[in-house]
Amino acid sequence: MGNAAAVIVGLAQTYIAPAGTASPAPANTTGIIATPTTPWAAIGFTESGVTINVDRKTNNIMVEEQSTPVLVVPDTTDVTIDLTFAEDTILNMQTAYGGGTITTTAASGSIPGTTTLALADALESLALCFIAPANSFGYQRLIYIPTVISGGKVKTTYARAKANRSYPATFTAVCPLSQIVITDVTAA
Repeated sequence: MGNAAAVIVGLAQTYIAPAGTASPAPANTTGIIATPTTPWAAIGFTESGVTINVDRKTNNIMVEEQSTPVLVVPDTTDVTIDLTFAEDTILNMQTAYGGGTITTTAASGSIPGTTTLALADALESLALCFIAPANSFGYQRLIYIPTVISGGKVKTTYARAKANRSYPATFTAVCPLSQIVITDVTAA
């Protein structure tokens, strides 16, 4: 018989930080994962949540005496995270486009203040974490990936009333699988 309490729906709050930033952790006394603080930054709204994809490719080891593999060994594993930034901010553009330098200039007299994003040739590494408000224990789930890059195709439409400007991004994990950690808080 199944466990209906283990069927969970809902969103996850997504945060970015410089690559290798330590994972947020549950508080010792409450078990609550506090909203991550600097250098973590919330990405804000997304269009359809966050999708984590794990694609393991394997090699079958065959022998003449058996028609099925005697061993299946891992070859490569691709871990990607898909999301679409719904908030049109320079930080979200920088993150989706794979990096760059943001420069802010204050207003001076009749000259307006500006924020400028100069895109970069090299891809910037980031850390990602997702905090889901509920798991089957009624607490939180934390997914932490210490090093990812965003280098996929980003398509943003500037059109009158067709849809909001958004920034789809695919992040690729560039760290050992053992560093990707999923933590369920099970009790306070």
